[in-house]
Amino acid sequence: MKCLILSSFLSIFVLSGCLSNNSNNGNDVLNDTLESSFQNIENSLSKRRTSLLFSNGDSADSCASYFLLSSKYNINESIYNQQVKSEYLMCDALQILAQSSGIKNSRLDKINFGDQLASNLDLRTFPSSLRRALTDTSHTLKSIFPEQFKSLNNTLEVDTEDWRFSVEVVALAKINDNSFPDWIVWFSDESKSGNYRGYSTLIIYDPEPHKRFNATVYPEVCSAMC
Repeated sequence: MKCLILSSFLSIFVLSGCLSNNSNNGNDVLNDTLESSFQNIENSLSKRRTSLLFSNGDSADSCASYFLLSSKYNINESIYNQQVKSEYLMCDALQILAQSSGIKNSRLDKINFGDQLASNLDLRTFPSSLRRALTDTSHTLKSIFPEQFKSLNNTLEVDTEDWRFSVEVVALAKINDNSFPDWIVWFSDESKSGNYRGYSTLIIYDPEPHKRFNATVYPEVCSAMC
């Protein structure tokens, strides 16, 4: 327990230091709540949150303890716990922003994120309840729900009788440190008729030059020994 507390404080210190050194790093934050949390990152990292259970039996109750556990263990797969995970998407985004480089001339006014996500995001590249319905020719939300998707600015939503999907680009940053901005995305996958809930933070690397967007789930869990 002492090691967990110490590591949690170190996480706060390191990430706060990253932000202090890059207070004008030029990241484009599109989600207002994330922007406010990013500007008050020390309080955001230490803020008490609903307990989130991990596969090793330990629980996180702040961003700092979440960072420590999520780097080593998977989240417990209970329905309640998966719903709690939605609260920690904020932590993912704060960590990515604090550790990434800013962007210049991102031309946000020329990007329709919702339309691009609908047409180009390959749903086969990350886990979702749609996995079994995807094919080589039908693997985007637009191709599966051509009449039911709605895009607005940085958000894409699909609302059917049984399910609700939401994909939101919350920020842009240079995560892999090349010349193309990467997108930080929040994905929610919710059943209306059952108890299924799925929430994840995705990174779309270098979407600008590609017609198909591959999404990587964040964070990538390593073994317990790393």
